Amino acid sequence: MTFFAAKAIPWLMSAKLKTFLIENIDPQITPEQININKLFGQASYREYFRCHVSASNPELEKSYVIMQLPQGFSSPAEEITKTAPDAPKEFPFINVQKYLYSLEIAVPQIHAYDAQLGLILLQDLGDTSLEKTIENASGKFFEFYYQKVIDLLIQFQTATLNHQDKNCIAFYRQFDIDLLDWEFYHFLEYGIEDRLQIKVSDQDKQNYQDLTHSLSTLIFDMPQGLTHRDFQSRNLMFFGYHFYLIDFQDALKGPLLYDLVALLRDSYININPAILNNLINYYVTNLPEQHPYFNKLDLALNHFHLISLQRKLKDTGRFQYIKTEKNNPDFLPHVPQSLEYVKLAFSALKTNTTTQNLHGLISKYIKELS
Repeated sequence: MTFFAAKAIPWLMSAKLKTFLIENIDPQITPEQININKLFGQASYREYFRCHVSASNPELEKSYVIMQLPQGFSSPAEEITKTAPDAPKEFPFINVQKYLYSLEIAVPQIHAYDAQLGLILLQDLGDTSLEKTIENASGKFFEFYYQKVIDLLIQFQTATLNHQDKNCIAFYRQFDIDLLDWEFYHFLEYGIEDRLQIKVSDQDKQNYQDLTHSLSTLIFDMPQGLTHRDFQSRNLMFFGYHFYLIDFQDALKGPLLYDLVALLRDSYININPAILNNLINYYVTNLPEQHPYFNKLDLALNHFHLISLQRKLKDTGRFQYIKTEKNNPDFLPHVPQSLEYVKLAFSALKTNTTTQNLHGLISKYIKELS
């Protein structure tokens, strides 16, 4: 969750947050030392606040982030994800953070948590996301930064494959066929019908569901592992010369290549084909030997394009959903990039009859894909 411009907050909320911080950091801190601003997130129901603690000695000044959990809301992903009944009942963000932190994955520290107030006190990782880091980077440094993030992804995959934990809720959730089908249909509902204000014929809907279900089955049969689910440039923070992973509460078991697709087919960033190929090759050649995709470039490319097709159709629908259901149009400028990635995936999968039939069906409604 990358944060944008801040704004002042009401006095009562400010007082509650200051009390929470003082009680959990240092009772000698006074409310007057604390300056709080609300941070603008993205599509989350959660709210975030930056708390700056001043001191007479500038070296002793510190900054924290407080996450406010809304009552009665799960994350958008949790709304549609099935969780096994015997899963841990701990709040997912807390639970997954403990697990990843125990594996020495770079995630923000949790300083305190109050379940009754719905507040989590977090390490402040600043505002420099991967997206901002590469804004003005040359080709050489652009690729270097992405290699560092791929190193983090490999560490994440290797550690979670080798150290699965029954106490982590992520292992009780699955990117199953039902969820893949739901995300495909999300595109039809919002990416076509709602965005274009048209109705897809009943026959085309049925054909679409049949074709996408076949693709869901193919994706589900790919090598599986723990996936972050949104491993993209706004959820990777550059802090202290290292990249940190945030927004991990929706982690679940799924296709191992899903996070690589999220990173390299990012709707916020356009990666040229030469660098894309270099980075996918960097990934497969730097994996440990026991990894299912180690030195299997052709297999990785085929699976990469199939997952790209699924994810970018879903993203197109999701961006429109956020506009319609949350009255937030901020993601709509990224729809063209998402559809461009869909088009590239179709092109790369020319020998796949199912994807080509799907391409023909969708192109009837979306001119950008024709």
